[in-house]
Order: sequence, then C-alpha cells, then structure tokens
Amino acid sequence: MLIFITGGVRSGKSSFAEMSAVYHCRQGNHLHYVATCDQGEAEMAERISRHREDREKSGYSWKTWEQPRNLHDLCAAFEKEDVVLLDCLTNLVSNELFAGWRDNSSQWEEAGFRKVVFQKIMNGIKKLENQCRVLIIVSNEVFQGFPANDSGTFYFMQMMGHLHQHIVRQAHWVYQVELGMPILRKGYDADGNQCTACTV
Repeated sequence: MLIFITGGVRSGKSSFAEMSAVYHCRQGNHLHYVATCDQGEAEMAERISRHREDREKSGYSWKTWEQPRNLHDLCAAFEKEDVVLLDCLTNLVSNELFAGWRDNSSQWEEAGFRKVVFQKIMNGIKKLENQCRVLIIVSNEVFQGFPANDSGTFYFMQMMGHLHQHIVRQAHWVYQVELGMPILRKGYDADGNQCTACTV
C-alpha cells in the first residue's frame, strides 16, 4: 500500500504521517522512519534530533534510517510486514538534484541529468513499496510561496510537480494536511465511499 501525504511547512503533515504509520502497523517492531534530511546545518540537525526524541517518547518502537540520497540502497533492509515512513520527498529531491553543488557542479541544468534523477527517485519508491507492507511518503507543497526567480528553483519545483503527479496516480490514499487537519484527496472515507476530490 502506498500513502502520500502533502502539506505546507509546519502544517502538521509529519505528525499525521506518524500516526498513520502506527495505525497501519500490526506489530510495533515493524515501524521504520526514513529521514532524508542532510544534517549539514545546525538547525536541521537540531530538528532531526527533536523529532527522533518525540518518536522515542511516543511509546512505539521506531527504527530510524538516515538516507539523504540513494533510496534504493535501503530496500533490502525491510521485510514484508514493515511500515515505512519516508520523510520527506522534498529533501530527497533537493539532495539528489543538487548533488555536487559544493564542487561548483551545475549538472542539474542538463535535461538528461534531471531525467535520470527523476527515474532514480521513482524506481527507489517503487522498490520500497514492493518490499514493505505500507509505504507512507511525506512531501511539501512548494508551490505556495514566491515564484521561481532562478533556474535552480525552477527545475526543483518542476521536478517536484512531476513527482507529485506520478506518485498520486500510483497511491492508494492521498491526504493534504492544512492547519493540522488532514483532508482526504484520494481513497475511501469512513463510510467506504470513494473520494473523488482528486481525479487521476
């Protein structure tokens, strides 16, 4: 099963994703958290540490994996009963697309490279989905801020848009979280009615 959860910054999407993972987990020792953040910045490292502490205090047994790139490398680590929470797609795309920028590499400007990155991420997601029982992907709505004023931001937003569309087509459930409230966009409501708010 593939669940896609999106929302703006500080919308409550990660908390909802964690609750969803716990709900779908049959046994507590099958909860996995895949963190895609790069801990290079002090503020980000602090946020990662705080989130890890919150999971430890939740009473559930989470196993955390730090995987800023190369999602496919993790696939062999999971079993068929596992519930895997990937948080988040936004960081994964940034890390893959702009890999090598510290060495003044601008390969993200090449269409061929962007195509390879897109396919690499989608293949990693598909392999994870096939390996575990439930895969939950968290992403950000990057289109609600200022318009792109440089090529890097433009190509990043373009790739995020394409990935969102492809993942939503494949997902069994899609939620958009606003102000801490999850809104069902694709799937079935509590009465078993199929949600048609999202046409794919």
